[in-house]
Amino acid sequence: MPNYAPVPLPRYDGPDTSPTSVIAAVDEWIDSKPIRDLLGEFRGALPGGTAANLDYLESFTAEHWDFRAGRERFETDPERLDPRRERRVIEAATALGLGGLTAPRRERYTHVLVLGGLVSSCLFRTRFAAELLANGTAADRVTGIGGFRPFGEADTDFAEISGFTGSYEVDAMEVGLKRAFEIDGEPEIQREGDPDADPGRAWKVATYTADTATVQAVAAPSSEPGTRRADTVDTCRFWADRVAELAPGDSVLVVTSSLFVPFQHCEAVSHMGLPYECAVDTVGVDTASLPETHFRKEYTASGYLQETRSAIRSMRRLHDAVLRAEGTEPSHD
Repeated sequence: MPNYAPVPLPRYDGPDTSPTSVIAAVDEWIDSKPIRDLLGEFRGALPGGTAANLDYLESFTAEHWDFRAGRERFETDPERLDPRRERRVIEAATALGLGGLTAPRRERYTHVLVLGGLVSSCLFRTRFAAELLANGTAADRVTGIGGFRPFGEADTDFAEISGFTGSYEVDAMEVGLKRAFEIDGEPEIQREGDPDADPGRAWKVATYTADTATVQAVAAPSSEPGTRRADTVDTCRFWADRVAELAPGDSVLVVTSSLFVPFQHCEAVSHMGLPYECAVDTVGVDTASLPETHFRKEYTASGYLQETRSAIRSMRRLHDAVLRAEGTEPSHD
């Protein structure tokens, strides 16, 4: 059975980071032995060259590793492969960073940014952020970003089990932050719009003062308000521009779940690191070892392959964003 060395994710430390080093890191990741072995399991092979490899991976993974078929992650049932292939896939994906990083590189960050999701994610990610700060990581601000996504059945069940009621993802994020940071007081609230009538244009910022940092919950308006609710990119940009006022030299620690670290790290570098010249690190909660059995989740090979595809697509966007920042138009078929 292969014993892979971990493949580092692209590193971005702010204004002094060389664009060439980011491109080289993307190339190293997509041309790594774990990627090549994963392709080999499905009779694929890289053609060679960064642009050609990215084109090939986009097409190949759409055909072989897209188990969502347009559905949300939580709506996708796991598919099991044969035991040998399950082991090979999980080992390779873990080496690619999908096992998550739990230890921040820095002792202090300007911002800790907790990404939202289902009610369960909002609760255990905020708790993880609080644990990081309690164990020696310092930050000036902690922000949880959610949205005016209405609770689905799973959200309602998790909220009931967890002892609270709410309507939207951002409500769960706010509850998670208050519990994790032991906040009793009422927040200062800025808001605009009606999330029930027009969720694409509504926004909210709730600000609390905790012992260790300023704590905020943020829901953003959509960049396409007539078409859809805000997505993660909309929320990150709203937070960066209107709430955090990110500036060169700031540092951001992104908190997510372990499986999503590579793709969300690349998205964070693309949409926060490069445009604002901020250092970006990303860490993830190991969902398989959560203390609550109702939150705990172990992924099969299909989940690892799906999120390897997500990481590949985000690597491609990061690669292209670096080229555009340098004044070069990406070349893809």
